[in-house]
Amino acid sequence: MNDPQQSFDKALRIMMGLGVLLPFLLASYTCQIISSSLLEKALLFGTVFMLAFLIYWIVVRTIVQFLEE
Repeated sequence: MNDPQQSFDKALRIMMGLGVLLPFLLASYTCQIISSSLLEKALLFGTVFMLAFLIYWIVVRTIVQFLEE
């Protein structure tokens, strides 16, 4: 059977993977549509990536807190 710690580690790896992949995809798509110059792309990518990552992390932490109660 699955050890609870092993399944927790697997879930944590999936959450962190999605936490990096989803904001990256969103930021890349946004940069391709909106930006024209390289500097604009870099600034917009960083801003959108950080915002999307923070939103994802807040949602995940909220869900985890609700599940722990």
